[in-house]
Amino acid sequence: MKIRQLLIPALAALAAACAGNHGWGIHGTVEGAEGRKMAIEGFNAGHWYVIDSVEVGAGGKFGYDAAAPAAVPEVLRITLDGRSIYFPVDSVDRLELQAKADGFGTDYTLAGTPAAEKIVAIDRMIAQCVAQRGAQAAATDSLLKDGLNRIALSDSTCIAAYYIINKKIDGKPIYDLTVKRDLGIVGAVAQRFSDLRPDDPRTQWLTGLYMTARRALNPAGTGRPVSMEAQESGLIDIVRFDNRGTSRSLAEVAGKGGVTLLSFTTYDAEQSPAYNVLLADLYKRYSAQGFEIYQIAFDADEVEWKLKADNLPWITVWNSPVDGADVLMHYNVGALPLAYVIGRDGVIAERITDPDRLAAAVARAM
Repeated sequence: MKIRQLLIPALAALAAACAGNHGWGIHGTVEGAEGRKMAIEGFNAGHWYVIDSVEVGAGGKFGYDAAAPAAVPEVLRITLDGRSIYFPVDSVDRLELQAKADGFGTDYTLAGTPAAEKIVAIDRMIAQCVAQRGAQAAATDSLLKDGLNRIALSDSTCIAAYYIINKKIDGKPIYDLTVKRDLGIVGAVAQRFSDLRPDDPRTQWLTGLYMTARRALNPAGTGRPVSMEAQESGLIDIVRFDNRGTSRSLAEVAGKGGVTLLSFTTYDAEQSPAYNVLLADLYKRYSAQGFEIYQIAFDADEVEWKLKADNLPWITVWNSPVDGADVLMHYNVGALPLAYVIGRDGVIAERITDPDRLAAAVARAM
């Protein structure tokens, strides 16, 4: 399938890089690379291209400053002798890279932003699988895919998710658009961009990519409207353990005759405390009328999740890495937090992506 070239304005603006320090920057040391040049490359609709280059100075030190802030979050890469290190930029981010020429792409540290740490974690997860199983097996490894799915579907920034679904191992895409499950993840990421970044140039490309691949998988359905929200067909039971070790079933909770709010979240997110304050207000207002909240968290660390969940009065359960990302796909979760209002009849009434709409939605169901 051919992918039409798409010009991303934010990357085009970087053509005049190194003219000053008004934008983002990456600085650091590459031991053993004195006097050599490294390429700064951008990603454009499936293709990497050179933006500029930077020369490594005495002692392996280098510095690169973009002429303007990044208008949208991007993942770029810095390349030396065909080996690359990937890094995210947004606005005026400042990143610090420490690497060695003979281990470039594998032996390095990158710091400066939470997004940078996430990109490094993704690459190390993939590298570890390749080292253990080989490139060919790693490209289709189910455990690796489950881990990447979990990161992609819980990424509130969008950029890590975009990076993951475009990732390749030894030239082979990790996400195969001819595989329904993989396509579902791509569709969820496209939905997230549509919800959170409607004006981002990548939104249209991702949506077109998903729609084209979906029609190719299901030619008989091309005459019907295609929706990235097709998987939210009804209430699908979720059974997970709460913070006190008790198994909790969503179907049982929603079947008690009260209104239920199904909340998908991660307590690690910056907006999580404010979001839970909003939920606490709803719970205080309506719990006496049978209102319940079933909150499923996708935090990486179970201990940290339990500590944060301990003081919450509603049902909170943890989706562990072993549980995978199926529940996110079933409920078409494109971004966290996201909620569903389930009526007294146990049927989904509304899908809420904007927290400001939660109070009105719950009030309508009550």
